[in-house]
Amino acid sequence: MKTEITKSFMLLTVVPDTSGAIASNGPLSYLIGGIVALLILGYLVYTLLRPDKF
Repeated sequence: MKTEITKSFMLLTVVPDTSGAIASNGPLSYLIGGIVALLILGYLVYTLLRPDKF
């Protein structure tokens, strides 16, 4: 029982390698995140203004 709990906590604390260019917290990842957020916001506003299309 104790080993299963310890194993589950170990699996939760595993952190992926962040040495890749996309996974880093550089300005490119913030830019991509901002573009995706604007696209989602635009989609939500469009569906609120024209609900009959969906």
